[in-house]
Amino acid sequence: MRTSFSKVVTAVIAALSASPPVCKAIYRARQAAIPTQDEQAIVVQWEQAMPAGGTLQGAPIDWTTRLTVECYARSNDPNDNGDQAVDPLLASVYERLAADATLGGIVSDLTVAGVQVETAVDGNKTGWVRIVYTAEHRTYNNTLDGS
Repeated sequence: MRTSFSKVVTAVIAALSASPPVCKAIYRARQAAIPTQDEQAIVVQWEQAMPAGGTLQGAPIDWTTRLTVECYARSNDPNDNGDQAVDPLLASVYERLAADATLGGIVSDLTVAGVQVETAVDGNKTGWVRIVYTAEHRTYNNTLDGS
């Protein structure tokens, strides 16, 4: 059995991987550096889940789970900056996840809570954007399984 939190991450990865995928390299909770052969990459992970207060014993629990989708892109174009390199990937991720805010029925709602950007120059120009989402979903009967 997988927890509801794990299923939310799986659903986000499935949405981003659906044909055509938003990029070739989509990772789950990657802790190491993105391989240099990946010009673009995405990392999806959940970070925190908060239950709704006032739930009766044995009743369903409504959760707000914070997850992040990190977008990375590198460019050797002298006219690009890191933020310009990652911008098309950011737009693709946002549009793909906005197209179905229920992730195929896995959550009741998926919304953007914020966007953060960082850039670097290390032989090429690298852009990194973290999109923070909140997912509303439910678990049942004293379990973390939402199915």
